Amino acid sequence: MAVIPTTQSLIVGLIILGAFYIYKRFFTLRNNSGLPLPPGPPAESFFGHFRTVPLLNPEYSYIKWGKEYGMSRILSLVLYSVFGERIMLTLGYDTVASDVLYFNILGRPVVVLNSVKAAVDLLNKKGSNYQDRPRFVLFEVMGWGMTLTFLRSGPKFQLHRKLIQTNLTKSAIVKYQPLQELEARIAVNGIMQDPKNWDAITRRFSSAIVLSIGFGVTIDSNSHPYLKLTEDANYATTNGGSPASTIVDYFPIFKYVPNWLARSSPLKHARDWKYAILNLHEIPFANLQKEIKEGIAQKCIAQTLLEQYAAREKKGEVNDLSIEDIKGACGAIFIAGANTTWSTILICILNLLMNPAVLKKAQAEVDAVVGSDRLPNFEDRERLRYIDFIVQEAFRWAPLSPLGVPHRSIEDDTYKGMFIPAGSTIYANARAMCYDETIYKNPSQFNPDRFTPKDEGGASEPFAQGPFGFGRRICPGNHLAAASLWMILTTILHTMDILPAVDKDGKEIPPVVALSNGLSSHPEHFEVQLKPRSKEAEELLANSI
Repeated sequence: MAVIPTTQSLIVGLIILGAFYIYKRFFTLRNNSGLPLPPGPPAESFFGHFRTVPLLNPEYSYIKWGKEYGMSRILSLVLYSVFGERIMLTLGYDTVASDVLYFNILGRPVVVLNSVKAAVDLLNKKGSNYQDRPRFVLFEVMGWGMTLTFLRSGPKFQLHRKLIQTNLTKSAIVKYQPLQELEARIAVNGIMQDPKNWDAITRRFSSAIVLSIGFGVTIDSNSHPYLKLTEDANYATTNGGSPASTIVDYFPIFKYVPNWLARSSPLKHARDWKYAILNLHEIPFANLQKEIKEGIAQKCIAQTLLEQYAAREKKGEVNDLSIEDIKGACGAIFIAGANTTWSTILICILNLLMNPAVLKKAQAEVDAVVGSDRLPNFEDRERLRYIDFIVQEAFRWAPLSPLGVPHRSIEDDTYKGMFIPAGSTIYANARAMCYDETIYKNPSQFNPDRFTPKDEGGASEPFAQGPFGFGRRICPGNHLAAASLWMILTTILHTMDILPAVDKDGKEIPPVVALSNGLSSHPEHFEVQLKPRSKEAEELLANSI
């Protein structure tokens, strides 16, 4: 029996070596610019940096390497003779930190951007050259082929982006405010009735909004079957490995490897969980089609698109948008919106628990604006700026996707005297940007006041740009997510206290701060007490739903 694993390993090893030889032979990097590549740690001659970059949390290593392997700088002293001649004396050399790093992963060029400036200069200002994605073979196997997040540059990407952006602009999402207010009140009332189940209730809130917007679904309980769709799809996506970084992504032919050779690999994970992505796209869509036929469908994005599709079909016109496109677009709104909102709620509650001064200041501001005889609504938002600061600080303090989904350069480019090859996989290191000490004072501290304008006595530090991406790949649902978060957080602050949990002896249980790994990150479970601030607050909520 021991011979079989050895034989399997030998076969896999030979396949890898053969594929790698072909890859190196025909796809070796060519640099005719005469410029150096960005700096980076030493590479192995055969594997490049494949064994250097850690699989878990590489964003921290990128920050460290940016400081260690910077650009060489000449230290010189300029003097002038009595005759006015300019004399430059070289005193030595030093190394300055680099915000751009280069890696060779099995022959593939990889560039990491560690600063907002580098990301803006390349991904925003040169967006046409960096709007592409690398091919995500593993996610194709999983079933994410028609999702905006992973689509390659081209007409299909442009179509999906326009479709989603049109429905989620800052002005377009105003029509969803009544839904957000109602769902926030339902959620907080649910927490009052069942405080130990607060994390499941906040997950329901997050999913309820995007499911209603995308598919017209009403989530009326914490055990609704569609919540399991969200959980399964999120688990499938975040536990298969980082995008474009698994062996299948480097060698697409490996996606045909049978399961007996792919034991406990990302490929096996993708195959085992493919059903979750299929269910996410098919089940809500099939139910919506059924409701449309029965005349009971609620207004939603998918219904509008289906009506437009049917009208064009009836007229015999060409449909640029297929049924699969509609499923993919609405599925993207579902999974991205639900997970982002829920994760950030956890981050907000965790930090309000650990920073009681922030909690008290926020509650005082809400009390002053809203009073005690009504619940907050979106008309209060302009006067409750501090709550928006808390949301933005949560985005910065724990960026949900520390490395984001990578871009791909279409053509050769140069930046700061460095060569960036065509076909490079480009990572924007949101973690590095959000903790940049040249921008944020004491970045590890959760401090919403850092955003207060200077003329009001604050530091006027900028909102973090990294968490929602850059350029033509920026997340189109960022305004919707921020609005949903503001609404539920304001409702919680107005009606509830966030207190440390206690054990059976009445001693406080300190919260454990741990963030999950993978494509997206969220706090692991922590203990907390959520208690009504008053009997009046309980009655207000109960009477509002």
